[in-house]
Amino acid sequence: MRGHPTNAYSRYVSLMKIILPAGILFSIGLALGWPYFISIGKESLSKIDLSRPEIQENRMVHPHYISTDNQGQPFHLTAEWAKQKTEDLADLIQPEGSMTMLEGETFKVNSKKGHYDTQGKILILQENVTLTSTDGYLIKTEKARINIDKKIIEGDDFIEGSGPTGAIMGTNGFKVENHPHGKKVITLKGVSRVILTNVSRKKDKKSHEN
Repeated sequence: MRGHPTNAYSRYVSLMKIILPAGILFSIGLALGWPYFISIGKESLSKIDLSRPEIQENRMVHPHYISTDNQGQPFHLTAEWAKQKTEDLADLIQPEGSMTMLEGETFKVNSKKGHYDTQGKILILQENVTLTSTDGYLIKTEKARINIDKKIIEGDDFIEGSGPTGAIMGTNGFKVENHPHGKKVITLKGVSRVILTNVSRKKDKKSHEN
């Protein structure tokens, strides 16, 4: 005996109530997840370590770049977001980076914006650039370049700041580099000035003790 047409129609309606919502949810999930699937292929090309970023129109939120210099020492770089211009070049907003010199000091840098070349391992920082080191240096300027392999940090704009012995100033920028045997050297370019306030205090303290 054939089933009643009404029962068959009811079963059809019930089945559609399950299939249609599931299909809609699958379509929405595919649309939202597609940019992430695309990004997986780009990571291996640009050598970017991304911790579950949100990607829209080649923009990566909170990217984390990890690289090493030619001696295997790590360099870390993060940003509020990055826009991939080419396979190797990205524009950065609020970049922050850290690099360890041969003597062991760590330099940290940050700025309002910048550009990072993953192939050449060159970081360009622009606007409100701040450089600090674990041995007491603070440098402020408007533009700086970092060569990760050569461990060179330099700029050609006016700089001011402070060091372990006092205040520093350079009209044409600065350069931080490692000389032979791993000794770090900081050079102030152009007309420069170093105020040795901390040295004076130490001398005054010794004279009072004597």
